[in-house]
Amino acid sequence: MSTIRTRKKRVDQVDRSALIEPILLPEEQEMFNEGISLFNKREFWRAHESWENLWHRRPEESRIFYQGLIQAAAAYHLAIERPRVSGAIRNFEKSLEKLELFAPRFLGIDITGLITTMRVAVASLRREGSAGLEFPENLIPVLERKK
Repeated sequence: MSTIRTRKKRVDQVDRSALIEPILLPEEQEMFNEGISLFNKREFWRAHESWENLWHRRPEESRIFYQGLIQAAAAYHLAIERPRVSGAIRNFEKSLEKLELFAPRFLGIDITGLITTMRVAVASLRREGSAGLEFPENLIPVLERKK
């Protein structure tokens, strides 16, 4: 299947009534699951890349969900692997804005739990900044798919 280039939308441009769970093709399901696995292994940039490949393929309105996951992975990458506090906070905020559209659960992921953890992560980054402290382990979520 070729890549579909659908225009990016801001959250305020999304038709919220069209935010339904898509049926993923087997190859797309594999990309999605690979992103989850990589994220849980803390390979955030690779998770970002896997989800980005999926995001580019999906034409539906709910594709903004993948963009939220991509930005969450980028935020954790910047918070942990390449510490840039302001960049991490910006990516967390962009991710939260998108993922909030999909709470409490979407494609089997506990979005409410993810959002809660990310909000605490943002507060921690704002409070601690780049004071040389390790990013708190309890603020790195594990994504589990449940139906």
